[in-house]
Amino acid sequence: MYVPAPVFFDSVMFAKIRSVLTLSRSRRRKYLLPDATLSARRLGCGVCGARVDVPRVRQGQEACCPRCGANLVRVEREPYVLPIVYALTALAVLLVVSFGFFMGMTMPGVAVHLTLPGMMAALVRHEYGFLANVMFVFVFATPLLFLLLVLYVYAALLRREARPWLLQAARWMFRLRVWLMVDIFAVSALVALVKIRALAQVEYGVSFYAMFVYSLLLARVVLAVPPHWVYEQIARLLPEMRLSQAGGATVACRHCHFEQPQEGVRCTVCGARLSFRRAHSLRLAWAFLLTAMILYVPANTLPMMITENPMVTFTSKIVDGVFTLWQGGDHLVAVIIFIASVAIPLLKIIGMMVVLIAVRFRLPFSARTLTRLYHTVEMVGRWSMIDVFVTIMLMATFATPLARVLPGVAVIYFTLVVILTMLSAYFFDVRLLWDKQREDDSS
Repeated sequence: MYVPAPVFFDSVMFAKIRSVLTLSRSRRRKYLLPDATLSARRLGCGVCGARVDVPRVRQGQEACCPRCGANLVRVEREPYVLPIVYALTALAVLLVVSFGFFMGMTMPGVAVHLTLPGMMAALVRHEYGFLANVMFVFVFATPLLFLLLVLYVYAALLRREARPWLLQAARWMFRLRVWLMVDIFAVSALVALVKIRALAQVEYGVSFYAMFVYSLLLARVVLAVPPHWVYEQIARLLPEMRLSQAGGATVACRHCHFEQPQEGVRCTVCGARLSFRRAHSLRLAWAFLLTAMILYVPANTLPMMITENPMVTFTSKIVDGVFTLWQGGDHLVAVIIFIASVAIPLLKIIGMMVVLIAVRFRLPFSARTLTRLYHTVEMVGRWSMIDVFVTIMLMATFATPLARVLPGVAVIYFTLVVILTMLSAYFFDVRLLWDKQREDDSS
Protein backbone atom coordinates (compact mmCIF):
# COMPACT_ATOMS: atom_id res chain seq x y z
CA MET A 1 0.00 0.00 0.00
CA TYR A 2 1.24 3.45 -0.85
CA VAL A 3 2.47 5.29 2.26
CA PRO A 4 3.44 8.93 1.76
CA ALA A 5 6.16 10.66 3.69
CA PRO A 6 5.08 12.64 6.75
CA VAL A 7 4.01 16.22 5.98
CA PHE A 8 5.34 19.07 8.12
CA PHE A 9 4.04 22.64 8.06
CA ASP A 10 6.35 25.62 7.83
CA SER A 11 5.86 28.96 9.55
CA VAL A 12 3.45 30.16 6.85
CA MET A 13 1.11 27.22 7.34
CA PHE A 14 1.62 27.54 11.09
CA ALA A 15 0.19 31.06 10.90
CA LYS A 16 -2.87 29.77 9.04
CA ILE A 17 -4.02 27.42 11.77
CA ARG A 18 -7.75 28.01 11.94
CA SER A 19 -8.09 28.18 15.67
CA VAL A 20 -5.98 31.36 16.04
CA LEU A 21 -6.21 30.47 19.73
CA THR A 22 -8.22 33.52 20.69
CA LEU A 23 -9.24 33.69 24.31
CA SER A 24 -12.82 34.64 25.07
CA ARG A 25 -13.32 37.58 27.41
CA SER A 26 -14.31 35.29 30.26
CA ARG A 27 -10.89 33.62 30.00
CA ARG A 28 -8.98 36.84 30.55
CA ARG A 29 -9.56 36.68 34.25
CA LYS A 30 -6.83 35.81 36.69
CA TYR A 31 -7.71 32.17 37.29
CA LEU A 32 -6.08 30.78 34.14
CA LEU A 33 -4.31 27.68 35.42
CA PRO A 34 -0.71 27.06 34.36
CA ASP A 35 -1.08 23.29 34.74
CA ALA A 36 -4.11 23.29 32.43
CA THR A 37 -2.11 24.86 29.61
CA LEU A 38 -0.72 22.68 26.84
CA SER A 39 2.73 23.67 25.65
CA ALA A 40 3.60 24.07 21.97
CA ARG A 41 3.97 20.71 20.28
CA ARG A 42 3.83 18.78 17.03
CA LEU A 43 0.70 16.67 16.58
CA GLY A 44 -0.39 14.21 13.94
CA CYS A 45 -3.81 14.76 12.39
CA GLY A 46 -5.90 11.60 12.52
CA VAL A 47 -7.97 12.68 9.52
CA CYS A 48 -5.52 13.76 6.79
CA GLY A 49 -2.28 12.38 8.27
CA ALA A 50 -0.47 15.75 8.36
CA ARG A 51 1.96 16.74 11.10
CA VAL A 52 1.08 20.16 12.53
CA ASP A 53 3.10 22.45 14.79
CA VAL A 54 0.57 23.69 17.35
CA PRO A 55 1.33 26.70 19.57
CA ARG A 56 0.54 26.89 23.27
CA VAL A 57 -3.12 26.16 24.07
CA ARG A 58 -4.77 27.63 27.15
CA GLN A 59 -8.20 27.31 28.76
CA GLY A 60 -11.05 27.99 26.37
CA GLN A 61 -8.86 27.50 23.30
CA GLU A 62 -8.61 24.86 20.59
CA ALA A 63 -6.42 24.20 17.56
CA CYS A 64 -7.52 22.69 14.24
CA CYS A 65 -5.64 21.15 11.35
CA PRO A 66 -5.08 23.79 8.62
CA ARG A 67 -5.42 21.20 5.86
CA CYS A 68 -8.64 19.34 6.70
CA GLY A 69 -10.08 21.40 9.56
CA ALA A 70 -10.16 18.53 12.05
CA ASN A 71 -9.90 19.38 15.74
CA LEU A 72 -6.47 18.48 17.11
CA VAL A 73 -6.49 19.69 20.67
CA ARG A 74 -8.91 21.54 22.93
CA VAL A 75 -8.86 22.77 26.51
CA GLU A 76 -12.15 23.23 28.36
CA ARG A 77 -12.83 26.60 29.97
CA GLU A 78 -13.15 24.98 33.42
CA PRO A 79 -11.06 21.90 32.67
CA TYR A 80 -11.07 20.19 36.08
CA VAL A 81 -14.37 21.11 37.73
CA LEU A 82 -16.87 21.45 34.87
CA PRO A 83 -16.88 17.77 33.76
CA ILE A 84 -17.37 16.64 37.35
CA VAL A 85 -20.29 19.02 37.89
CA TYR A 86 -22.02 17.96 34.69
CA ALA A 87 -21.39 14.26 35.34
CA LEU A 88 -22.78 14.41 38.89
CA THR A 89 -25.83 16.32 37.67
CA ALA A 90 -26.36 13.79 34.90
CA LEU A 91 -26.18 10.90 37.39
CA ALA A 92 -28.77 12.59 39.60
CA VAL A 93 -31.11 13.06 36.65
CA LEU A 94 -30.45 9.44 35.61
CA LEU A 95 -31.92 8.28 38.92
CA VAL A 96 -35.12 10.18 38.11
CA VAL A 97 -35.16 8.76 34.59
CA SER A 98 -34.62 5.20 35.80
CA PHE A 99 -37.09 5.01 38.65
CA GLY A 100 -39.60 7.78 37.99
CA PHE A 101 -42.93 7.52 36.24
CA PHE A 102 -42.31 7.76 32.48
CA MET A 103 -45.77 7.86 30.92
CA GLY A 104 -49.24 6.39 31.20
CA MET A 105 -51.78 5.26 28.63
CA THR A 106 -55.53 5.12 29.24
CA MET A 107 -58.05 3.33 27.03
CA PRO A 108 -61.62 2.20 27.79
CA GLY A 109 -61.19 -0.38 30.52
CA VAL A 110 -57.37 -0.33 30.35
CA ALA A 111 -54.77 1.80 32.13
CA VAL A 112 -51.01 1.33 31.72
CA HIS A 113 -48.36 3.11 33.80
CA LEU A 114 -44.80 2.70 32.56
CA THR A 115 -41.29 3.15 33.84
CA LEU A 116 -38.21 2.52 31.71
CA PRO A 117 -37.18 -0.59 33.69
CA GLY A 118 -40.77 -1.77 33.26
CA MET A 119 -40.37 -1.49 29.48
CA MET A 120 -37.33 -3.76 29.56
CA ALA A 121 -39.13 -6.21 31.85
CA ALA A 122 -42.04 -6.33 29.38
CA LEU A 123 -39.64 -7.20 26.56
CA VAL A 124 -38.16 -10.03 28.62
CA ARG A 125 -41.62 -11.39 29.52
CA HIS A 126 -42.52 -11.56 25.84
CA GLU A 127 -39.24 -13.33 25.08
CA TYR A 128 -37.67 -10.41 23.29
CA GLY A 129 -34.53 -10.36 25.38
CA PHE A 130 -32.46 -9.10 22.42
CA LEU A 131 -34.39 -5.82 22.32
CA ALA A 132 -34.26 -5.54 26.11
CA ASN A 133 -30.48 -5.88 25.92
CA VAL A 134 -30.28 -3.25 23.16
CA MET A 135 -32.25 -0.79 25.28
CA PHE A 136 -30.30 -1.59 28.46
CA VAL A 137 -26.85 -1.36 26.85
CA PHE A 138 -27.31 1.81 24.81
CA VAL A 139 -29.65 3.80 27.09
CA PHE A 140 -28.58 2.76 30.60
CA ALA A 141 -25.41 0.69 30.97
CA THR A 142 -23.08 2.48 28.54
CA PRO A 143 -24.01 6.05 29.65
CA LEU A 144 -23.82 5.06 33.32
CA LEU A 145 -20.38 3.48 32.91
CA PHE A 146 -19.20 6.49 30.92
CA LEU A 147 -20.28 8.94 33.63
CA LEU A 148 -18.68 6.88 36.39
CA LEU A 149 -15.42 6.76 34.45
CA VAL A 150 -15.55 10.54 33.96
CA LEU A 151 -15.93 11.03 37.71
CA TYR A 152 -13.11 8.60 38.47
CA VAL A 153 -10.68 10.12 35.99
CA TYR A 154 -11.42 13.77 36.73
CA ALA A 155 -11.45 13.27 40.50
CA ALA A 156 -7.90 11.95 40.16
CA LEU A 157 -6.89 14.90 37.97
CA LEU A 158 -8.49 17.41 40.34
CA ARG A 159 -6.78 15.92 43.42
CA ARG A 160 -3.52 15.21 41.56
CA GLU A 161 -3.65 11.54 42.54
CA ALA A 162 -2.25 8.65 40.50
CA ARG A 163 -5.13 6.27 41.19
CA PRO A 164 -5.07 2.57 40.20
CA TRP A 165 -6.08 1.84 36.61
CA LEU A 166 -6.34 5.56 35.87
CA LEU A 167 -4.98 5.27 32.34
CA GLN A 168 -7.18 2.27 31.53
CA ALA A 169 -10.24 4.11 32.86
CA ALA A 170 -9.51 7.07 30.58
CA ARG A 171 -9.15 4.79 27.56
CA TRP A 172 -12.52 3.15 28.14
CA MET A 173 -14.10 6.53 28.80
CA PHE A 174 -13.21 7.70 25.29
CA ARG A 175 -14.14 4.40 23.64
CA LEU A 176 -17.66 4.50 25.07
CA ARG A 177 -18.52 7.98 23.80
CA VAL A 178 -19.60 6.86 20.33
CA TRP A 179 -22.09 4.31 21.71
CA LEU A 180 -24.20 6.73 23.78
CA MET A 181 -27.78 6.80 22.42
CA VAL A 182 -29.81 8.56 25.09
CA ASP A 183 -30.58 11.50 22.78
CA ILE A 184 -31.89 9.09 20.13
CA PHE A 185 -34.12 7.39 22.69
CA ALA A 186 -35.51 10.78 23.78
CA VAL A 187 -36.48 11.66 20.20
CA SER A 188 -37.94 8.17 19.79
CA ALA A 189 -40.19 8.80 22.80
CA LEU A 190 -41.69 11.83 21.04
CA VAL A 191 -42.36 9.81 17.89
CA ALA A 192 -43.92 6.94 19.86
CA LEU A 193 -46.17 9.31 21.78
CA VAL A 194 -47.64 10.68 18.56
CA LYS A 195 -48.70 7.15 17.62
CA ILE A 196 -50.01 6.38 21.12
CA ARG A 197 -52.06 9.58 21.34
CA ALA A 198 -53.96 8.56 18.22
CA LEU A 199 -55.36 5.55 20.11
CA ALA A 200 -55.42 6.51 23.78
CA GLN A 201 -55.07 9.27 26.32
CA VAL A 202 -51.48 9.83 27.36
CA GLU A 203 -50.10 11.10 30.66
CA TYR A 204 -46.51 12.33 30.88
CA GLY A 205 -44.41 11.56 33.94
CA VAL A 206 -41.42 13.32 35.46
CA SER A 207 -39.12 10.70 33.98
CA PHE A 208 -40.30 11.64 30.49
CA TYR A 209 -39.17 15.27 30.88
CA ALA A 210 -36.02 14.26 32.75
CA MET A 211 -34.96 12.13 29.78
CA PHE A 212 -34.43 15.23 27.62
CA VAL A 213 -32.49 17.00 30.38
CA TYR A 214 -30.36 13.89 30.80
CA SER A 215 -29.55 13.68 27.08
CA LEU A 216 -28.43 17.33 27.02
CA LEU A 217 -26.25 16.87 30.10
CA LEU A 218 -24.69 13.76 28.65
CA ALA A 219 -23.86 15.59 25.41
CA ARG A 220 -22.21 18.36 27.40
CA VAL A 221 -20.11 15.88 29.36
CA VAL A 222 -18.87 14.35 26.10
CA LEU A 223 -17.84 17.81 24.88
CA ALA A 224 -16.08 18.59 28.17
CA VAL A 225 -13.62 15.67 28.04
CA PRO A 226 -11.06 16.30 25.23
CA PRO A 227 -8.83 13.23 24.79
CA HIS A 228 -5.43 14.87 24.15
CA TRP A 229 -5.68 17.17 27.15
CA VAL A 230 -6.82 14.37 29.48
CA TYR A 231 -3.96 12.08 28.48
CA GLU A 232 -1.50 14.95 28.97
CA GLN A 233 -2.76 15.47 32.53
CA ILE A 234 -2.58 11.75 33.31
CA ALA A 235 1.01 11.65 32.06
CA ARG A 236 1.91 14.27 34.65
CA LEU A 237 0.64 11.90 37.35
CA LEU A 238 2.24 8.77 35.89
CA PRO A 239 5.96 9.35 35.28
CA GLU A 240 6.33 5.98 33.58
CA MET A 241 3.83 6.94 30.91
CA ARG A 242 5.66 7.76 27.66
CA LEU A 243 3.96 10.44 25.59
CA SER A 244 6.41 10.85 22.75
CA GLN A 245 9.72 9.71 21.32
CA ALA A 246 12.57 12.19 21.63
CA GLY A 247 14.49 10.89 18.65
CA GLY A 248 14.28 8.37 15.85
CA ALA A 249 11.43 7.54 13.53
CA THR A 250 7.96 8.17 14.93
CA VAL A 251 4.36 7.62 13.93
CA ALA A 252 1.43 9.75 15.08
CA CYS A 253 -1.48 8.04 16.81
CA ARG A 254 -4.71 8.84 14.95
CA HIS A 255 -6.76 8.83 18.16
CA CYS A 256 -4.76 10.84 20.72
CA HIS A 257 -2.39 12.58 18.21
CA PHE A 258 0.76 11.88 20.25
CA GLU A 259 4.00 10.90 18.50
CA GLN A 260 5.01 7.31 19.23
CA PRO A 261 8.04 5.17 18.30
CA GLN A 262 7.63 3.72 14.83
CA GLU A 263 8.54 0.23 16.01
CA GLY A 264 5.73 0.24 18.59
CA VAL A 265 2.69 -1.98 18.15
CA ARG A 266 0.23 -0.05 20.31
CA CYS A 267 0.10 3.55 21.43
CA THR A 268 1.46 3.84 24.96
CA VAL A 269 -1.02 6.65 25.62
CA CYS A 270 -4.49 5.59 24.42
CA GLY A 271 -3.80 1.92 23.65
CA ALA A 272 -4.83 2.12 19.98
CA ARG A 273 -2.95 0.02 17.45
CA LEU A 274 -0.15 2.00 15.81
CA SER A 275 0.39 2.12 12.07
CA PHE A 276 0.95 4.71 9.38
CA ARG A 277 -2.40 3.54 8.07
CA ARG A 278 -4.79 1.17 9.80
CA ALA A 279 -4.06 -2.43 8.82
CA HIS A 280 -6.77 -4.08 6.68
CA SER A 281 -8.88 -0.93 6.97
CA LEU A 282 -10.51 -1.31 3.55
CA ARG A 283 -11.17 -5.02 3.97
CA LEU A 284 -12.84 -4.57 7.34
CA ALA A 285 -14.88 -1.59 6.18
CA TRP A 286 -16.06 -3.44 3.06
CA ALA A 287 -16.86 -6.60 5.06
CA PHE A 288 -19.10 -4.76 7.52
CA LEU A 289 -20.69 -2.67 4.78
CA LEU A 290 -21.49 -5.63 2.50
CA THR A 291 -22.99 -7.52 5.44
CA ALA A 292 -25.14 -4.49 6.25
CA MET A 293 -26.27 -4.30 2.60
CA ILE A 294 -27.36 -7.95 2.71
CA LEU A 295 -29.28 -7.50 5.97
CA TYR A 296 -30.87 -4.26 4.71
CA VAL A 297 -33.12 -6.33 2.41
CA PRO A 298 -34.89 -8.40 5.12
CA ALA A 299 -34.92 -5.33 7.40
CA ASN A 300 -37.20 -3.59 4.89
CA THR A 301 -39.18 -6.52 3.48
CA LEU A 302 -40.03 -8.44 6.67
CA PRO A 303 -42.57 -7.21 9.27
CA MET A 304 -41.21 -4.53 11.58
CA MET A 305 -44.22 -4.42 13.89
CA ILE A 306 -47.19 -6.71 14.58
CA THR A 307 -50.39 -5.17 15.96
CA GLU A 308 -53.02 -7.50 17.46
CA ASN A 309 -56.51 -7.04 18.88
CA PRO A 310 -59.38 -9.51 19.43
CA MET A 311 -60.63 -8.89 15.90
CA VAL A 312 -57.60 -8.67 13.63
CA THR A 313 -53.84 -9.03 13.41
CA PHE A 314 -51.96 -6.46 11.32
CA THR A 315 -48.33 -6.66 10.28
CA SER A 316 -46.47 -3.62 9.00
CA LYS A 317 -43.09 -3.01 7.44
CA ILE A 318 -41.07 0.16 7.91
CA VAL A 319 -42.48 1.78 4.77
CA ASP A 320 -46.02 0.75 5.76
CA GLY A 321 -45.67 2.64 9.01
CA VAL A 322 -44.56 5.76 7.14
CA PHE A 323 -47.57 5.57 4.78
CA THR A 324 -49.98 5.01 7.69
CA LEU A 325 -48.68 8.07 9.55
CA TRP A 326 -48.82 10.22 6.42
CA GLN A 327 -52.37 9.20 5.58
CA GLY A 328 -53.39 9.80 9.20
CA GLY A 329 -52.23 13.42 8.99
CA ASP A 330 -49.04 13.02 11.08
CA HIS A 331 -46.85 14.37 8.29
CA LEU A 332 -43.97 15.55 10.49
CA VAL A 333 -43.65 12.22 12.29
CA ALA A 334 -43.92 10.35 8.98
CA VAL A 335 -41.06 12.42 7.59
CA ILE A 336 -38.95 11.79 10.71
CA ILE A 337 -39.52 8.03 10.53
CA PHE A 338 -38.83 7.98 6.78
CA ILE A 339 -35.59 9.91 7.17
CA ALA A 340 -34.34 7.94 10.18
CA SER A 341 -35.46 4.44 9.15
CA VAL A 342 -35.36 4.48 5.34
CA ALA A 343 -33.32 7.37 3.99
CA ILE A 344 -30.45 7.45 6.50
CA PRO A 345 -29.60 3.70 6.36
CA LEU A 346 -29.70 3.76 2.57
CA LEU A 347 -27.70 6.98 2.30
CA LYS A 348 -25.18 5.65 4.83
CA ILE A 349 -24.58 2.60 2.69
CA ILE A 350 -24.30 4.67 -0.50
CA GLY A 351 -22.08 7.25 1.21
CA MET A 352 -19.69 4.62 2.58
CA MET A 353 -19.57 2.93 -0.83
CA VAL A 354 -18.55 6.23 -2.45
CA VAL A 355 -15.86 6.78 0.19
CA LEU A 356 -14.47 3.26 -0.14
CA ILE A 357 -14.50 3.34 -3.93
CA ALA A 358 -12.71 6.71 -3.87
CA VAL A 359 -9.71 5.07 -2.22
CA ARG A 360 -9.21 2.84 -5.28
CA PHE A 361 -10.39 4.98 -8.17
CA ARG A 362 -10.15 8.63 -9.16
CA LEU A 363 -13.46 10.38 -8.44
CA PRO A 364 -14.45 13.97 -9.22
CA PHE A 365 -14.42 14.87 -5.52
CA SER A 366 -11.67 16.36 -3.39
CA ALA A 367 -10.37 14.62 -0.29
CA ARG A 368 -11.92 17.36 1.85
CA THR A 369 -15.36 16.76 0.31
CA LEU A 370 -15.08 13.01 0.75
CA THR A 371 -13.93 13.51 4.34
CA ARG A 372 -17.01 15.60 5.06
CA LEU A 373 -19.16 12.87 3.55
CA TYR A 374 -17.44 10.28 5.74
CA HIS A 375 -17.94 12.33 8.92
CA THR A 376 -21.59 12.87 8.01
CA VAL A 377 -22.09 9.12 7.63
CA GLU A 378 -20.27 8.55 10.91
CA MET A 379 -22.33 11.18 12.75
CA VAL A 380 -25.85 10.28 11.59
CA GLY A 381 -25.40 6.52 11.59
CA ARG A 382 -26.71 5.87 15.08
CA TRP A 383 -29.89 7.92 14.51
CA SER A 384 -31.36 5.03 12.55
CA MET A 385 -32.04 3.41 15.92
CA ILE A 386 -35.12 5.63 16.28
CA ASP A 387 -37.43 3.04 14.73
CA VAL A 388 -36.10 0.30 17.01
CA PHE A 389 -36.70 2.37 20.14
CA VAL A 390 -40.17 3.38 18.90
CA THR A 391 -41.08 -0.30 18.50
CA ILE A 392 -39.82 -1.03 22.02
CA MET A 393 -41.97 1.71 23.56
CA LEU A 394 -45.08 0.76 21.60
CA MET A 395 -44.68 -2.87 22.59
CA ALA A 396 -44.35 -1.97 26.28
CA THR A 397 -47.37 0.35 26.10
CA PHE A 398 -49.77 -1.87 24.16
CA ALA A 399 -49.41 -5.15 26.00
CA THR A 400 -53.04 -5.66 26.99
CA PRO A 401 -55.73 -8.17 25.93
CA LEU A 402 -57.48 -5.44 23.94
CA ALA A 403 -54.42 -4.19 22.07
CA ARG A 404 -50.97 -5.63 21.73
CA VAL A 405 -47.92 -4.58 19.73
CA LEU A 406 -45.15 -7.06 19.05
CA PRO A 407 -41.83 -6.45 17.28
CA GLY A 408 -41.38 -8.23 13.99
CA VAL A 409 -38.27 -10.12 12.98
CA ALA A 410 -37.16 -7.12 10.91
CA VAL A 411 -36.27 -5.30 14.14
CA ILE A 412 -33.31 -7.62 14.66
CA TYR A 413 -32.08 -7.19 11.10
CA PHE A 414 -32.55 -3.44 11.26
CA THR A 415 -30.58 -3.18 14.51
CA LEU A 416 -27.75 -5.20 12.99
CA VAL A 417 -27.73 -2.93 9.92
CA VAL A 418 -27.29 0.13 12.14
CA ILE A 419 -24.48 -1.46 14.16
CA LEU A 420 -22.67 -2.85 11.09
CA THR A 421 -22.69 0.48 9.25
CA MET A 422 -21.29 2.14 12.38
CA LEU A 423 -18.53 -0.48 12.52
CA SER A 424 -17.78 0.03 8.83
CA ALA A 425 -17.23 3.74 9.42
CA TYR A 426 -15.24 3.05 12.60
CA PHE A 427 -12.73 0.69 10.99
CA PHE A 428 -12.18 2.84 7.90
CA ASP A 429 -8.99 4.91 8.02
CA VAL A 430 -10.01 8.26 6.52
CA ARG A 431 -6.36 9.17 5.91
CA LEU A 432 -6.45 6.85 2.90
CA LEU A 433 -8.55 9.44 1.08
CA TRP A 434 -5.80 12.04 1.43
CA ASP A 435 -3.18 9.49 0.37
CA LYS A 436 -5.17 8.85 -2.78
CA GLN A 437 -5.41 12.56 -3.56
CA ARG A 438 -1.65 13.05 -3.13
CA GLU A 439 -1.03 10.01 -5.31
CA ASP A 440 -3.34 11.40 -8.03
CA ASP A 441 -1.75 14.86 -7.83
CA SER A 442 1.75 13.45 -8.20
CA SER A 443 0.86 11.22 -11.18
